[in-house]
Amino acid sequence: MRRKYFFAMLLAAMFCGISYAQEEEKVETAPGIDLTKTPWLEGVTLPAKLQGVSPTIPMNITLDNGKPIPATLTEDIPISVIADTAIYDPMPPESPDAPNAEWVAKEPVTQWYFDDWELNKSTMAAQIPGSAPNSSQIIPLNPTGNGTVSCFVSRRMSYLAPNGKTKKCFANSSRAVNTRVLDITPPCCGFEITTKSGRSGSCWPVENPPNQYPLPKHADVFFSGSLFGAKGKNTLSASGIELGENMIIDPKVAALTVSGSDVLTIKIIGDDNYKLDNAKIKFGISGGPNTPSIVPENTEVIEIAKLKMPKKPYLFLEAYDTTGNKQLMYIPIKMRRR
Repeated sequence: MRRKYFFAMLLAAMFCGISYAQEEEKVETAPGIDLTKTPWLEGVTLPAKLQGVSPTIPMNITLDNGKPIPATLTEDIPISVIADTAIYDPMPPESPDAPNAEWVAKEPVTQWYFDDWELNKSTMAAQIPGSAPNSSQIIPLNPTGNGTVSCFVSRRMSYLAPNGKTKKCFANSSRAVNTRVLDITPPCCGFEITTKSGRSGSCWPVENPPNQYPLPKHADVFFSGSLFGAKGKNTLSASGIELGENMIIDPKVAALTVSGSDVLTIKIIGDDNYKLDNAKIKFGISGGPNTPSIVPENTEVIEIAKLKMPKKPYLFLEAYDTTGNKQLMYIPIKMRRR
């Protein structure tokens, strides 16, 4: 008899446990779900409101000296910042919604971002390692016109739920302040050139190393195509050129090689890390720095036979970004026999 009574009580307990679990897991499907637009949600039960708690803890962000983050920063120059929030404290803040709270994670996860509202884009800030958990050195890598610097911190914690069970969740803290990032990088523009005979060539600068500071910045200039003496898919490169107003390519590295009968069609490859000032782009053929162009500037089709070439001719390109940073590049021209 005792054995039957024991099994009856065991079955009842199991049934109650199953019922309780089902009751606890039962959630109301969130209203307004249109399965024709979100078919991947079919069969998925979504709660109408947040289940459990997810504490939000206030934060303030400043420079490491306590002063506000400036309204204007400069790209590639690091700043030292501090996230002041109780999420770094030894114990979570007291809350009636999360009694007996304790941190589960030893350290919080901290992420800094630069946000560009013009491009609707956020970029995780490059961080210099070795700082304290709530402080960091961050580097703005991209210029912005209208943006913010923001910080997000999360840390896993546990608390005592009303049913007497211990639950785990994440405490979160965040803050953003308005700032803009000035552009200090000159444009990296190049050429695409074709001839009526079918020969072609391209050249383009690439900042290297990227995000270099202090100035000046440097670039590698790459050349491809038969007009520049590159064979097949191979490229030639002029390395370590100062990126700016004095980008003169050594003719021993690469040169635009043309004949007297060539007709060149020239197209600009425009590139800048922020905004290129297209109205100020100039190109032509001259005798080098501080000499005038022998063709009207920005002539896209040039007949070599109609030109009186200077002793040392160069194809030049002058470009600006909207901040005023300038690129001036000279590519030597070599004449070849037909």
